[in-house]
Amino acid sequence: MTLSAETYHRARTLIASRLGLDFSERRQADLVRSLLLPRPGSPAEAPDAYVARLATLPDQSPAWRRLVSRLTVGETYFFRNGAAFDALEREVLPALVATRRSAGINRLRLWSAGCATGEEPFSLAMLLDRLLPDCAEWAITILATDINMEALDVARRGCYRAWSLRETPAWARERYFRLRPGNTFELEPRIRRMVAFAPLNLAEDSYPALVTNTTAMDLILCRNVLMYFTPEAQRRAGSRLVRALAPDGWLVVSPAEASAELFRPLVPVNFPGATFYRQDRKAAGSPSPGRPHAKADLWPPAEVPGAPDAPPGPDVPPALTPVRDARRRPASLADARALADQGRLEEARRLCEAVIARDRLDPEPYLLLAAIHQEREDVPAALKILRQAVYLAPDSPTAHVLRGALLLRRKDTRREARRALETAVRLLTRLPPDGPVDGAGEVTARRLLGTARAYLELR
Repeated sequence: MTLSAETYHRARTLIASRLGLDFSERRQADLVRSLLLPRPGSPAEAPDAYVARLATLPDQSPAWRRLVSRLTVGETYFFRNGAAFDALEREVLPALVATRRSAGINRLRLWSAGCATGEEPFSLAMLLDRLLPDCAEWAITILATDINMEALDVARRGCYRAWSLRETPAWARERYFRLRPGNTFELEPRIRRMVAFAPLNLAEDSYPALVTNTTAMDLILCRNVLMYFTPEAQRRAGSRLVRALAPDGWLVVSPAEASAELFRPLVPVNFPGATFYRQDRKAAGSPSPGRPHAKADLWPPAEVPGAPDAPPGPDVPPALTPVRDARRRPASLADARALADQGRLEEARRLCEAVIARDRLDPEPYLLLAAIHQEREDVPAALKILRQAVYLAPDSPTAHVLRGALLLRRKDTRREARRALETAVRLLTRLPPDGPVDGAGEVTARRLLGTARAYLELR
């Protein structure tokens, strides 16, 4: 069976639009091979019919998931590119830790974008555990995302072959791995619990967003991903990654992806054998490019709260208490969103609670408050607030998706998580696909539906 030139170009265009992947002539053989491989459990199908059928299917369909697993490059291993991890261990992470300590904020947010089977985010978790003697006292978010659902399933299991540990330092290998039957190595459960895995397509516009937990990142690793994108997809993804950073955040890409133009206005910082990017300190007084402004797209990927409680009375300082004085503007949800977008989470929390105190029946500020709690790694508080949001607005897809994603992180709440996500899917299918969703900012119903379905596929 062969692939005609017309079918190849149609497939190439379709895959570029859906996944951002570039299969120009130099990678034509890879695309042809992936399209012509047998599809177990599926009837024989001519290539042109197969491509035509793909165009009609949603991204979360089994056919697309199978194709994604064939098209994406999953080669990775622990502590890949030792020079980059040396820079992280000796320079970048200690500086971030010192800055947070001096500000009295024991919180770090890290994102492995394109995590494949999980070796990279788990390497970050081991590194932080080594650098922080008081690690248990820190609120640490390590988000790990990928478009390949099969890879995410492997990552969540936390068991690896020796080949994945081929460049693992002795201190990490001895402390965090246990040899299992079949010559596999199981990662210590405590390190596995430090990482939250979630499906995300970097070619889509669902980030940066509170609704995908992809805002205010202190460190983003997106290595060996953009090099496979089309030039246009690279530009879009690069811009979104920059906006996902906290004001003093760092972006790490592979040497082949280094581009001052692509990640402008970040500036390159050279380390031995590695180049990172961060905001230009000379522009520190100007608005940070690291956060989108005045928009709160909600989200997270812990514990199960009890029955819905009545919304608690907020502890709002006098300076933030709404007053009817014309000289003082009442606290607004837009103000709280803007503060959250700037990474000023404590101020955003207080202002959001002031908004709730003024109108306890409006569900939207509860969604923003839940996202703020999640960014602060206070997952029990986030779940409690989400139960209140569901109580006030049982038809809110955003609340159900947020709650389901959080509950998925524990084995004993997976069934409850699935119920929440299935409810969200049912509600979202009733909405116009390209229309807005209350509480989801700029994320459309189609995007939120795709995310909910992807979470349901995680095992």
